[in-house]
Amino acid sequence: MCKIDFSLKFHLPFVLFLAPFFLCSQTTEKNGGQWIDKNESENYTARHECSFVQAGDAFILLGGRESAQTLELYDFKNNTWKKAANSAPKEFNHFQATFYKGFVWIIGAFKTNSFPQEIPEEAIWLYHPPTDQWIKGPEIPEDRRRGGAGLVVYNDVFYIVGGNTIGHDGGYVNWFDAYNPKDNSWTVLENASQKRDHFHAAVIDDVLYAAGGRQSGGEGGVFSPLVGVVDIYDFKTNKWSTLKNDLPTPRAAPGIIVYKKELYVMGGEGEKKGPAFNIVEAYNPKTENWTTKTPMHYPRHGTQAILSGEGIYIAAGSPTRGGGNQHHMEVYHKDQPSGEKLIASELIVPKKVKIKPGSTQTITVHNKNGTTGSFITSIALSGAAKRDYKIHSKSAYFLVDPDGQFDIVIEHLGGVSKEKASLDIKYNGNLKKTIALEPRE
Repeated sequence: MCKIDFSLKFHLPFVLFLAPFFLCSQTTEKNGGQWIDKNESENYTARHECSFVQAGDAFILLGGRESAQTLELYDFKNNTWKKAANSAPKEFNHFQATFYKGFVWIIGAFKTNSFPQEIPEEAIWLYHPPTDQWIKGPEIPEDRRRGGAGLVVYNDVFYIVGGNTIGHDGGYVNWFDAYNPKDNSWTVLENASQKRDHFHAAVIDDVLYAAGGRQSGGEGGVFSPLVGVVDIYDFKTNKWSTLKNDLPTPRAAPGIIVYKKELYVMGGEGEKKGPAFNIVEAYNPKTENWTTKTPMHYPRHGTQAILSGEGIYIAAGSPTRGGGNQHHMEVYHKDQPSGEKLIASELIVPKKVKIKPGSTQTITVHNKNGTTGSFITSIALSGAAKRDYKIHSKSAYFLVDPDGQFDIVIEHLGGVSKEKASLDIKYNGNLKKTIALEPRE
């Protein structure tokens, strides 16, 4: 809060002259970080309503309104851009991509660009940068599908909040869900207080923040009303509440990141036609106050921010409310990104397993020789003798940690056949491991 020291001997007319400059509800950054305009080739698609995320030693720009199926990777060590060989399977837009365990995860996106009634994607998707493979995950429950949602990871579980079920024509929701990639479970949780879309979420310590956004297609039309209330979810108590101080500048589609334990809200678009915002405001959970930070060089909305090294990186987005696009990568504070090359792990399995007829056996599979997880899409029996066996463990859509392992429990049903059977494990999009199964005498 701004204060005047009235112990100073001001003349009354001078105090009245100064009063408008002191009547504020937030403080302005002093000796803070500056934005640095990146000197890079801009050899990539200018796009908005996209995601911008770090994966190992690269920044990835994906989705959006323009060339939505094209992925572009920025090698920040060599300051070069390149296109990924494999295109995205859908025109993903209005989403908060999240990097976790070696994959870029897409949950809560639209799959079409047909404004104003974009269609939510029905499945979870993963992109594996080391192998340039797209992986279709499990279907999202039909009554929980939406785009424009916030997505975070907390304690190895994804949390999806808010969003919109029918694009820009109404359908904004306050839903809150959890997806556990280790056991492929989807859980419906208590709703947040505010219905909102066109926003991102973030976690500081044990608290989720849902800030910004609007109710697209509501009473105010496509671009309003904006949501100033900030919903917070305490993972320790499993309860929602709201900040006592609203977001000082309500806006839709800002970039949001946690930097030095503060919630940074960057850019966004407003209700009035014209330029997007370059405003940067940050919330400090300890002081419970908002601070005005150094504004960005470029107004923008509809993109995502990356925290790397000691800097915040942001690129793309629209410079005006509604349509428009740009390049203009810039970094806040210090331009020293950090990250190591991702190495794909491999499933290590036995070539052959013998099982005594009528018994059950456990096969342990290891995920080794890399720095990324492996996502198992299916475990299935094949071969003429597959009728002699039964799988009793999980068999589809689950994540294995780097250097992790999992067990497959197989029962031999008792019949003895000279025909062959195999156990096929499909993972990471196009990879497969096969284990020969034989009855043991």
